[in-house]
Amino acid sequence: MKEASVTAMKKIIVVSHERSGTHFLMNTIALNFDYIAQPWINFDFQLGINFYHSATLRNFFESINQKPLKNIIKSHHPFGFFAESIDYLADTYHIFYIYRDPRDVMLSYWEIMQKLSWDEGPRSNTVGDFMRSAPRGAMLRYQKEQMATVLHRWKSHVESWVGFAEQQDNKIILIRYEDLNIHFNDTVGMIGKKIGQLADSHKRPGIGENVVVPGKGKIGRHREHFRVEDYKFVEDTVGATMSVLGY
Repeated sequence: MKEASVTAMKKIIVVSHERSGTHFLMNTIALNFDYIAQPWINFDFQLGINFYHSATLRNFFESINQKPLKNIIKSHHPFGFFAESIDYLADTYHIFYIYRDPRDVMLSYWEIMQKLSWDEGPRSNTVGDFMRSAPRGAMLRYQKEQMATVLHRWKSHVESWVGFAEQQDNKIILIRYEDLNIHFNDTVGMIGKKIGQLADSHKRPGIGENVVVPGKGKIGRHREHFRVEDYKFVEDTVGATMSVLGY
């Protein structure tokens, strides 16, 4: 792989809803291309930033772009936080958005809630109860308005990014988690074409490598936990969105 100069190459932002394969994608990019995922730049916890002031957010990304860094920037924010600066960001950065089957997202998210020592969001005995709960706690930092349920929150997040990407060709690089997992080599090849780099070999990161809280990474694990009424709730709430995404 031919190394590009730090000043010439675009920096990378990886955005996702929580538990959608964020670090899997970040680690894949870093292993196969000329970027760094450890340490990453955690946009979600930047001190002193007013996330609800678009000019402040743009100033942050402008300041990062001026620095000789290859570190990937990570965010879990929905599109609305970036809407007023998106033209600048798309011209200056490679913006990736990774999404995943919401049933597996909800299961992984529910499991993580049980492990965290702080008040990140609703805790419940089942994943079904969790995805029917109203968002609360620290997860609210990624919202501009309240959502009816955690599953509605996923719907709003994904539709905001995918909807913009479908309207504006080549501004957002969409990655389907299942494609990255099952068709790894082909997906890495596609990423290389998008960012103008060729990978010498396709290196797959370990499942627990360089992540905040490791998950199991398996596809379709919701079948072990969902009840009939849970599938009905998912279909009624996000069935149309899932169909658009190929689920």
